[in-house]
Amino acid sequence: MNTGDLFQKHFSNSYPEERDCTLDSNGAAATICRFNRLGTLIAVGSTDGRVFIYDFSTKGIVKSWNAHVKPIISLSWSRNGKRLLSSSVDGSVAVWDVLNTTQPLHRFCYGVGSTTQCALFNPRNENQILVYLVLLNSICSPPFVRNLTTGQEIKLAPIGNKSDAADEPISSAIFDRRGYHIITGSTKGQIIVYDSNTLKSVSHCRQQGNQQQIKSFSISRRNDYIITNSQDRVIRCYRLQDMLNIKPGSTLQPIQKFQDIVNKTLWKCICTSGDGDYICGGSSKSHSLNIWERSTGALVKILHGHKGELLSDVQWHPNRPVIISVSAGVGTVTVWTQAHVENWSAFAPDFTELEENLKYVEKEGEFDTFDEDASDDGMETEKKEEDEIDIDVVTVQAPDYLHSSDEDLEDFSTDLENGKSLWFIPVVPELDLVEEESNKSESRPNSSSKTRNPGKPTQLKSRRSK
Repeated sequence: MNTGDLFQKHFSNSYPEERDCTLDSNGAAATICRFNRLGTLIAVGSTDGRVFIYDFSTKGIVKSWNAHVKPIISLSWSRNGKRLLSSSVDGSVAVWDVLNTTQPLHRFCYGVGSTTQCALFNPRNENQILVYLVLLNSICSPPFVRNLTTGQEIKLAPIGNKSDAADEPISSAIFDRRGYHIITGSTKGQIIVYDSNTLKSVSHCRQQGNQQQIKSFSISRRNDYIITNSQDRVIRCYRLQDMLNIKPGSTLQPIQKFQDIVNKTLWKCICTSGDGDYICGGSSKSHSLNIWERSTGALVKILHGHKGELLSDVQWHPNRPVIISVSAGVGTVTVWTQAHVENWSAFAPDFTELEENLKYVEKEGEFDTFDEDASDDGMETEKKEEDEIDIDVVTVQAPDYLHSSDEDLEDFSTDLENGKSLWFIPVVPELDLVEEESNKSESRPNSSSKTRNPGKPTQLKSRRSK
């Protein structure tokens, strides 16, 4: 059974159930976290402006650098994972080469008093970024799209006249999963969809119910689900196609709604699983994560962090039932996974699990060196068929757990051979520490004679002669 089959068997249609570990951040307080497209690397921003890159398999830091002066508020990976977009409270946006972070590839500063609320790469075009600023006195500036090749910046035109746009500013923005559209939400529940090429609006609608601010969006990796987190404490799920086909200005009905009816919880942040089957909402009053099943709307799990902690950010792994959450203030990054249950039959199909002790009954001729009752022709034929099986170890096939509707334009064999995507970051051993340890071992005495006073042996000999 190959690795893809194991992932498909054990990690499909599921959700995390318990806390696994916390990531070591070398004393820094984390503010935000992001997975790359393949889920092999984790980018974490801190309050002191540093960026840490973690290897998801080892949970260790493979790279870190000083990106900004003030806390980092937004991170975004390019599709190939070779570039990272970061933005800070100081109003600066920087584009980094992940393998060479000595100097940023691009850096833009938008003045004192402005805060970059979010900065996002186009999922299919790393030369196009979406920036959303908050100016002085919490005045929201219209999001704009910047072309990194030409340096041109174009603001997204609002719907209606200028007075309507001033009364209903944009509060959140995001790309769809293919990068064809830009989806924005306003402070009064209006959703506007723009074409990412022409930057003209193609559709606009409103959420159901009272006019409440849309705080954030979340995009599923499959099936084009759009998840909204609103100020009215309700998480709504829509289809992108419904947004595009609706009559302009109409009210869009969600396919599912999620909320905490008992505690009336206000949600700080939201995320969705890679297949869109599960929705996670992080509470704004405590470090607790609510997980719902999208198809039924039923609450399936509540994950509780440490008491007294607040939540800052939450992210779902692109293709595994793993969630990472960041606590506000303390800045610890917690990893939530499934409860580990050993299943040996996954590695040996003939293995049988026993619930209680069972006396084994030996079969006739099972442990005999030569089985007289067995058919020689049958054994030789079966052995010959097993020996003639050809195993292809050269061709690189797309893993099933990564080959989704989002990956239909990706050739994994070409990706591996030509190095189009960054899968892992090689770690160089710290030679200074190795040299110091080797020097200590060389300077350490290896016999007692080296520490003995050279004058003492002559004194003993002289006494014996006397």
